[in-house]
Amino acid sequence: MNLTLRVPLESFVKLFREMGVLEYKYFVKHSIQVANIAVEIADRLNLPFEKDGVYLSSLLHDVGLILKTSIANYELFVDMFGRISDMERIILTLDKHDHHSVISWMALSQIQLCSDCSKSILYHHTPYQKINEKDSIVALSNCVKAADIISLKVLKYTGSDKELDADSIDEIISSIQEDQGIIDEVKKEAVDLLKDFTKHHLFLEEEPLFHSEKMLSLEEYKKYARVLSVLLDFRSPYTRSHSFAAARVSELLTKDILGEADAALIFTATLLHDIGKIKTPLNILHKKGRLQANEMIIMKRHVVDTYYMLERAGLKLFSLIGAAHHERLDGSGYPIGLKSDQMLFLQKVVQIIDVFSALTERRPYREPMEIREALDIIEQDAVNGKLDGFIVQKLKELANNLDLREEISFKHVFEELFKNGVDEVIQMIDLTSNAI
Repeated sequence: MNLTLRVPLESFVKLFREMGVLEYKYFVKHSIQVANIAVEIADRLNLPFEKDGVYLSSLLHDVGLILKTSIANYELFVDMFGRISDMERIILTLDKHDHHSVISWMALSQIQLCSDCSKSILYHHTPYQKINEKDSIVALSNCVKAADIISLKVLKYTGSDKELDADSIDEIISSIQEDQGIIDEVKKEAVDLLKDFTKHHLFLEEEPLFHSEKMLSLEEYKKYARVLSVLLDFRSPYTRSHSFAAARVSELLTKDILGEADAALIFTATLLHDIGKIKTPLNILHKKGRLQANEMIIMKRHVVDTYYMLERAGLKLFSLIGAAHHERLDGSGYPIGLKSDQMLFLQKVVQIIDVFSALTERRPYREPMEIREALDIIEQDAVNGKLDGFIVQKLKELANNLDLREEISFKHVFEELFKNGVDEVIQMIDLTSNAI
């Protein structure tokens, strides 16, 4: 495998946009609006920050809201997200103490955004008088704060596909002007933007205005991919560690067989292998009984959605690997019915690890299986010609040498995201350490 494989940064934003469905419909729309607006205001002020960093920080400013609310109050998370366009109401209901700003900043601290840009995430709800940073960081934080106010008001006023009228524009302008926590320079540019009809596409359209020539290494890109996989998995309590667990075991297994370069590739591809499931309704994911034929059609569609979402984002290699996870060597899998001689080795790895991860996780219709029980089932599938016997044996050897239950635990998802800040995040989410 070529160690110099590079991945376009722009693909991350494209894939983030693709996730704006169902529970994340308004969350993604809000995120894009804030990024579009904040970059425009920062540009008008000639702030000394790289445009990519400003955009990505602004785009991801509310990621912590998903992490906090989907764990701390899952029923309200499901009830409110996707149904209510008033994101301000959601924030006030589910995160009264503004923990999500800190959680967002901590979760994204590993991504190589400019460090000063990322601080705007931390301070996007903070009045400028309380930000003890250099002037440029205060200004950028206020740009995100103003953009956040504009987007929240726009979503509130345009819910249920209503148009933004003149009175609404006046109210948004008043909200900016009356906010004592925004510096005058940012207020002026934000108000001028609201009065400039040629710029209303920044908050009325849903497309990210992001263009970058930057290419990332696999090591760099996996940190971005991890954000998307966490958003996907945190939709359901049954999948909160699925993508990470599958990626982790795929990485360990492939490193042992092929080496570090292929291991890095499969780790990221496996993080994104289920990304199309973002479009699968929760009533199907959470059904306790057997799926009906028409429900199975919707469930199976996720692999096709995965393929096209990744392809549209410019991640063709990831799509080829990840979207083949339900194919089987004898041609009995889906969506294409590939046979062994038509498959890449890494596709065969993902097929096995996806089964392993699913069997060892709790599902609505059963408790998690023990590692050995799951391996026995996988080995039988290999005997029956559905899965690759060589890879299965390597997985068994891995299980003999490592505690795979420990390797795929939800605790590691938190450790990957927050490193040394795990205890602080647990406290903000109101969890006990035993809960993860």
